[in-house]
Amino acid sequence: MNFNEKLQHLRASRKLSQEELAGHLDVSRQAVTKWENGQAFPDFPNLVRLSELFGVSIDRLIRQEEECAPALLDPDPASEKALRRFLMRAKQRTYASGQNTAPPSRPQSHDFRYSEQDYLYIDTYLGSRNFTGEEAVWIRDTPVWALNYYGVSLDETFYSAFLKEALSQVPAELPLRGPEYFRNEDFTYVCRTQGTLGQFQGEEAIYCREVRIYTCFFHGGRLS
Repeated sequence: MNFNEKLQHLRASRKLSQEELAGHLDVSRQAVTKWENGQAFPDFPNLVRLSELFGVSIDRLIRQEEECAPALLDPDPASEKALRRFLMRAKQRTYASGQNTAPPSRPQSHDFRYSEQDYLYIDTYLGSRNFTGEEAVWIRDTPVWALNYYGVSLDETFYSAFLKEALSQVPAELPLRGPEYFRNEDFTYVCRTQGTLGQFQGEEAIYCREVRIYTCFFHGGRLS
């Protein structure tokens, strides 16, 4: 269940109209409508007010519930832990920081390459305002994991520096994209994921003053 669906459910459970909820939060009814339609996302002060009003944590509000999330088959705890750690370091030391760029592997592609002992990570993407790409990991030249993504910049207020700042906060427990929630002044980053490192899908978005200005969908999982 996404944030907008949870908000609709919580509001209905309290028998509040959108206008009444807006009054509790001191925002416009149009703002609540956009939140419930998924067109905008509340800033942190309003998340706090919603949390207090409905008696649920902010984490519970924004975390996407993993209904029927696929489990990783035959997990090897040692290799899983090592892969997670390597992925986190690789992501922090490539696109997010602008380090470890590599020559284009395809016409007009943007490439990053990072390695540690037996591990190799490559991120390659095409496009700019609209973009698509793939991240992948090899162990001893055998492909073991991949993530495919497609994103769109929806407004000229989007700038990549904030996205890189958010992605540098990649969580160690599930190092796919960025954290579930990250904010810096007028910009808010939100990432919702279903599944595990073994098989997953998700969406990340950036809001400027509650207006969505960027979205990216991703999916992938283990190859061996």
